[in-house]
Parts: sequence; C-alpha cells; structure tokens
Amino acid sequence: MSAPVFTPGPGPWQGCPVADGPGGVIRAEQLRPLGEAAPGRESLPIRILQVGAGNFLRGFADWMVHRANDAGVLRHGIVVMKATPRPERVTGRLVEQAGMFHVLLDGVRDGRPFTETALVTAVQSVVDAYQHWDRCRDLMHEESLSLVISNTTDAGIVYVPDDLDATPPTSFPAKMTALLHERWVHFAGDPRRGLSFLPCELIEDNGATLRSLVVRHATEAALAAEFIDWVTRHCRFYDTLVDRIVPGLPEHEAVELRAALGFDDRLIVRGEHYADWAIAGGPAIRDEFPLDRAGLPVRFMPDIRPYRERKVRILNGSHTAMAAIGPLVNCHTVRDAVQHPMVGAYLRHLLHDEVLPSLASLPDGLGDATELRQYATAILDRFRNPALHHLLADIRLNALAKWRTRNLPVVLDAWSHGRRADLGVFALACLLTSYAGAFGQVEVRDDEALLSRLRAGFDAAHPGPWIADVMAALNWSELGDAATATRLAAETTAHVRALLGNEPAGVLSALLGERETEST
Repeated sequence: MSAPVFTPGPGPWQGCPVADGPGGVIRAEQLRPLGEAAPGRESLPIRILQVGAGNFLRGFADWMVHRANDAGVLRHGIVVMKATPRPERVTGRLVEQAGMFHVLLDGVRDGRPFTETALVTAVQSVVDAYQHWDRCRDLMHEESLSLVISNTTDAGIVYVPDDLDATPPTSFPAKMTALLHERWVHFAGDPRRGLSFLPCELIEDNGATLRSLVVRHATEAALAAEFIDWVTRHCRFYDTLVDRIVPGLPEHEAVELRAALGFDDRLIVRGEHYADWAIAGGPAIRDEFPLDRAGLPVRFMPDIRPYRERKVRILNGSHTAMAAIGPLVNCHTVRDAVQHPMVGAYLRHLLHDEVLPSLASLPDGLGDATELRQYATAILDRFRNPALHHLLADIRLNALAKWRTRNLPVVLDAWSHGRRADLGVFALACLLTSYAGAFGQVEVRDDEALLSRLRAGFDAAHPGPWIADVMAALNWSELGDAATATRLAAETTAHVRALLGNEPAGVLSALLGERETEST
C-alpha cells in the first residue's frame, strides 16, 4: 500500500481522517485496532535482524525498508531482537500491534509545513534475547537472512569479558559472535551464508570496530580458526553514518495523533523529514540493500569519516552538551535549550569557538569555514523545529559514553592547537555532578555499575579526589598521556566546585560572560 501524504497546510493534521465523536474527537473506545489498517498484509521473507527497537530505528531504518518494499525495490521482512535486560514497553507493544506502527515526518516544502505519514509494515516478528535465546539461535538457521541493523547506543559496541555459552551473552558484540557461530555451524561454513552488518551506533568506524570485537570474542573463546576465517572473509561489516532527529512523543500529543489517525497505535513515531544514511561501501552492499533506488536518502561512498566527524561533532556533540546543561536551568527539550537565552548562547559559542575550529582540517572542502558555519546554522534551525518534542532526558541515556565519542575529540584537538575548550569540559562537569546525584531532579540513565562507582566516592566538600577516581574508573584511552588526563581532571574539578557552590545558572552566566568579553 502506498504511504499517504498529508496535504501541506497551516496545521499538521489537515487531510487527516474526520473524527466521529462529540466535537469531532474520536473517543478511545472508537479507535480501530491497528490490524485493520493493513487488511491482507503480505508476509515478507526474513532478511533483516534488527537489534534494538527505539524511536530512531523505527523512524529511520524501518521506515526506509518499508518505503523500499512499497516501491518494489526490496521485499525484506525484519525481525526485531530485544538485546538488553532492561524492562521496556516497545517490544511488547510491537508484538501486540503485529509489528506495525505509524511514522509521521514533519518538514517544510515551498515554505509551507507538511506532515507525511506511513504505516510501517516491515517488522514481521519480535524476539527477546533474555527470554528466548533459543529462538535467536534458531533465527540464524534462516537461509533468507542477510542483514543485521543495530542501534545499541554509543555504549553498545564495546568490549566486555563475556561467556559465549551464556543464554544470552552480556554484550552486543558477544551476542553477535555467538549467533554467527550458530549460523556457521548450521550451514557448515557455507560462504554464501555470511551476514552484512550495518551498525547505526554513532561511534567512529562502527562496522570495523564491531568486526574486531567479534573476532576478539571468538579468539578468546578458542572458537575454530575456520569460523574466524569465515567471519573475516564472508561476513561484511560496513561503517555507517545516520542522521535524522526522531524524538519521543509526549503522551498528550500521542493521544491527539491516535485520534487523528483513527487507530489505537501505541508506537507512533514522529520525527523530522530530513534524513541521511551514508554507508562506506561499494556495489556489493548497494546491490544487496539498494535503498537509493527507491529514491531514499542513502549514499554509498568509499569513506564516510569526514562526513561523520562533521555531523557527530556538530549535531550530536551539541545534543550531548545541551542534555548535560539544559536540565540544570529548567530546559526539558532540545527546542527549550536552543531557545533558552543562556543555553542557546552557550551552544553558539561552543560551536563557533571550539567545535568548528576542530574541523578545519577536513578534506574535500568539508573544513571550509563558510561551509562549516552554514552547516552549523542549519543544524540549529533543525533543533528549533516546533513539531518535534525531543526530550533531553532521552539524549542523556549513556551520556558519558556519548560525551567521550562526540565531545572529547573536540577538547583534545583544541588543547593540541593551544586553544581553550572550557565549554566542552563544562558539559562533562555538569554530567558528572548529575551522575553523582548532586542535582536530584535530573534523571540519569546509564550503566548501574558505573553509577554506583561514581556515587560511592562523591564528596561535595572535596571533589578533587572524587574526580581523580572517576577518571581512573573511566580509563579513557584517548587521553594518551598523564599530563592530558591531569589537565582534564583539573579543569573538570574547577567547574564541579563552581557548580556545587553556586546556582548552575549563575555558573553558566559567568562562563558566558568570559566568552563575551573575549569576543569584544
């Protein structure tokens, strides 16, 4: 079925179904089951294992696969795997809704706002790795399976000592190692049954890193050399870069959307219409996954690293910084933060004083100062999209790992060129004090062992030793030498002392005052 497009108009719901309830509002009991939205829905062959089911993957990868299926370019069904033990409602609701959900994308065309909606039907089934690991292994027996798409956050593709015989192994790379071994055994090492991996995690060299971790787990578990050879020669791990802002929905807006759609959809995804998927690969992956032939914004290229650095440092680094600082001055969404007089000014100074200079050496004109300023301005404009309700609390998930991959490189580049980077370090200080519980109203979601370590040694009266212990626990290899690690600890400690002794708004105001004075 073709994806309907709402008619551009002054409001996002012009062209939506007309409601039958009093005052034109559909009552909850009048909403139709989502299954009625796609009568005679076609069963699709299982070609994609998707690890993760959050808003981003549903509003980005699943939407693209659906569109390509609809255009006749693909005929790909998706199995979603829940790969973490944390309780969450999404996968259960996917089961209840037979894998279907609506995606609504807001954009501007010819100066007029529009909302495009699609009922995504590509997801065929859901499996919970912690309840039914045997089913995950059975999935590896599917001949049609060819692709793995993942988004396990910046903290997902990491090495953790693991047991490949566990049900399941703990980490994402270890799970993939065990599942690939199951597939290798079942198909007796058939080179045609290797899988292609498209990780969407925003870390550098995400595909290559995942491959190295799979090989490491296989080697440490003393798996057969023939299996490791099969992984390295016949499984393909592609570096990727993804870009689309796909926030969550506040409940009151979800209620309105369900009424407008006329269906009881508890998994509606709303995001921006803009999207970009860059894949470091040539004809092989393009022939296997030809999304661009369906008119979708997917690019295949030899090297995505320059584009990754620009996007991750400007867009994602800004997200991480505002998510660290915004809640301390009563900002709850991205739009709140960008429009806040102090946080907005902080972001502009962070970008123009610290981030953009760190990108000056990018090749192919990407480091041109004018080009970078225009790109940063466009990013800030995307943050102001009034249709998006992007919660800073959602961005704060695993925020320390995000700061490490998105913001730390900017700090290190500045120091290596004799520039200050106190705005970036200030964001780290805000994160650490929040993690320690100094600001009780700020929601923190991260690894429980890490949180326990940070909180156990917290001493508001003497933060220096605590910061030193934190840095030792984090053990960030990028810091290189002791002098750099000592400098980061010292500058972070100074900001933490200021935050603990004053109102955060006052500390931020003083920091901005210094920058304003320097620029005049």
